[in-house]
This record gives sequence, structure tokens and C-alpha cells, in this order.
Amino acid sequence: MRRRGLLLIVLCFGVSGIAVPCALPSAASAQDAPDLDALLARFAAAPGMEARFREEKRIALLAVPTRSSGRIHFAAPDRMLRRTEQPEESVALIAEGQLRMRDAGGQVQVLDIASNPVLRGFVDSFRAVLAGDRASLERFYEPSLSAGEEEGTWELRLRPRQPALRRFLREIRMVGEGVTIRSMLMTEVSGDTTRTEFFDVDTSRRYSAAERRRIFRID
Repeated sequence: MRRRGLLLIVLCFGVSGIAVPCALPSAASAQDAPDLDALLARFAAAPGMEARFREEKRIALLAVPTRSSGRIHFAAPDRMLRRTEQPEESVALIAEGQLRMRDAGGQVQVLDIASNPVLRGFVDSFRAVLAGDRASLERFYEPSLSAGEEEGTWELRLRPRQPALRRFLREIRMVGEGVTIRSMLMTEVSGDTTRTEFFDVDTSRRYSAAERRRIFRID
């Protein structure tokens, strides 16, 4: 359970109770379908991102879903921090090839991302999209981009390639507009789901050197 919970924390950087459901694929014609390279190029041109999130996890063994909320920061190309504020505070940081986490009790865990392919796959599900890194994204996933139900929106579905990742994860579905990811849905092989809604999103966020030192830390 501990390892599984860790993978959920990593994936949800963004990384899934949401107020609106994820959009379903539309019946748009082929010429209206968005282009993955063009979308990722727009993400790659963005300096960073800051947003608030609301999250709901539905686990088969629990009668009611668990809910949390907080803030996420991303500084291109690969520095990401998720700070959960409710129901209790915790922090997770991806930087310099490591995942560092501090729980509500102050306990710290440090994991090397490169040495764990499953962990890296979960990390890159969200980081690679924000960084516009198609090579990293396709190393672990088969991406499929289509037009969203609402005009001007898109839906990106990620299905894991590697057997180790497929043992945990069935699919990730992101819905967005422009370079804003509105919501993210993760469906596990077990049937458990995690939904995240992002709001107050700033996709032109530039972090100064002082802000990087102050924000991207877990202590």
C-alpha cells in the first residue's frame, strides 16, 4: 500500500472532486483535430506555470472519496512542486533527478527518479506535457490527442507503453484549452480513479532566482 500511495502522489503533480467532468471526445472532423506537435510546442514556449488544484480520489476499499486541495508550481523545463494545503499539509518536489517529499508529520523521503522506471513514468506523465517534451512522453506512453467537447478545447489520452507501468495504470486523460490543463483523470488497473481540477492557472509564470530558492523547497 505504501508504494502504491507513493505512485499516486507522484502522478498527481499537476499533476485529479472536480467541479466539472472531463470532456468526452467530440465528433469533430479530422481537419479540426488538434495537432500534438503544435500543442507541445506551445507548452515548450511557456516559461512556467502556477495554479491551484482540487482533487478527489475514489478508492474501492473506501466508502467515501478522499479530497484535497493546494497549489502547484512548475518552472521549465523540469522543476515542479506540489503543496497540499487541505486536509493537511504535505509537499512533494521534483528537481535535479529526485523526488523529495515531506508529509504532515515532517518525515522526509528522497527517491532517485532515474533509477526507477515506473516512478519516472509517473513523473513524466505530467511534467513532459508541461515541458512540451514529446520524446519523454512517448518513452512511457502512447499519446492520443483529439478535439474536446467544447469549442477550442482538446483532450489528451495517455496509455502506458511499458509492462511495469501497465500493471498499475490503465489511462491518463487530460482536458485543456490552449496551454492550460483544465482537468486530469487517472484510472488505475484496479478501477480506482483520481480526478484533479486546476483553476487560477497562470501559464506565463516566470520564477526569479530568489523565487526558485524560496518556493521550490520542502522545508
